[in-house]
Amino acid sequence: MQKIWLILTAALLAVSLVLFTPTNPTSTIRSKLVIATTTSTVDSGLLDYLKPYFDARFDADMTWLYLGTGQAIAVASRGDADILLVHDRAREDAFLAAGNGIHRVTVMYNDFVIIGPANDPAGIRGAGEATEAFKRIAEAGESGRALFVSRGDNSGTHALEMKIWSALGLDPRGRRWYMEAGQGMSPTIRLSSEKQAYTLSDRGTWVKLKSAFGEALRLQILFEGDKILLNPYGLILLNPQKYPQINSELAEKFFLFMVSEEGQRLIDSYRVAGEQIFFPAFGKAEDIGLPSEEEEVQFWVKRLSESGLEPPQYVKQR
Repeated sequence: MQKIWLILTAALLAVSLVLFTPTNPTSTIRSKLVIATTTSTVDSGLLDYLKPYFDARFDADMTWLYLGTGQAIAVASRGDADILLVHDRAREDAFLAAGNGIHRVTVMYNDFVIIGPANDPAGIRGAGEATEAFKRIAEAGESGRALFVSRGDNSGTHALEMKIWSALGLDPRGRRWYMEAGQGMSPTIRLSSEKQAYTLSDRGTWVKLKSAFGEALRLQILFEGDKILLNPYGLILLNPQKYPQINSELAEKFFLFMVSEEGQRLIDSYRVAGEQIFFPAFGKAEDIGLPSEEEEVQFWVKRLSESGLEPPQYVKQR
């Protein structure tokens, strides 16, 4: 009987070794990066596009928290993300001033557009400026001819919208023609289509959603091109001394990747339905009407060289 038990024990031990021994003893767990970012970089598909390139180069697992800019900054302020990619310069600067971040550059840009129903009841197609378009929407709203759907979520898009209303000396909240979705860009656009209302959208999310839903999305771009609608994205490296728990090493690698020749080229090449929706901006701040970032640019050009990565050709040729 004792012999039988010894045989059974040996057999169970052999099975356990087969079940619990790794198939590849030399394999390692990939290092995880968490990006706190605005909804537009996700809704547009850009991060999904960049992920395999970054993961392959750095043997990483690039992940993100899908939030409005206000929420993304709040998450980063708690140290619950490794790096920050958002689009609200005033709040980005405040984040840096508080000692939460140590480096920031404009990494890319696109623009905002005002979309609405094809019949354009407020007549904003002929407006000369975004403020004039908003004024016409408000006037049409007061007479019962138009609706406006706001994200109402403290995002970068919402902040710009409120800035435009403020320039008119108007607070639309509580008006019968003004709705607050309290959601991201994609749900806000879908609600605007359902209500046949106007809304402010980043171009990337609009193009991505329109390509997916086609004519079922019953809205059009009705106003674009005003300089106030420029939409620059800032990449911010968090302060590792303030947030020792973050993956600061991989965060810097992502920063370097995004400002490198490869990263800027990938941003430039990304298309949705054949349309370019993001434009590389590292080293181009002044070219698009933003304050100079030359000191930061030169710092990162040096770091790229030290890391064996190439800066963009247009930066090298200056």
